Amino acid sequence: MLRQLSLHHDYVLLLVQDGYYLEALRYARRNKVNSIRPSLFLESAYASNDSQHLAAVLRFLADFIPGFKNTSDHSSYCRILNDMNSSIAG
Repeated sequence: MLRQLSLHHDYVLLLVQDGYYLEALRYARRNKVNSIRPSLFLESAYASNDSQHLAAVLRFLADFIPGFKNTSDHSSYCRILNDMNSSIAG
């Protein structure tokens, strides 16, 4: 229903809150929803404890948000991803 009312921002937030952050990213890109904080997606991906999902979210944000690689969110979550991967390998 939110999609039918063109409440794209609210729909994306609902998807993220329900744990569907990858689907939310795809929907946000497809519908040009750029008002959602990147940290919302990153926090959800981190909470999943899945390094592949966190890497996918980081890559998506780096590819589609100009200047994202220069943000503190990018630096912080890259460090977190490296820690996750080193704990898996070690």
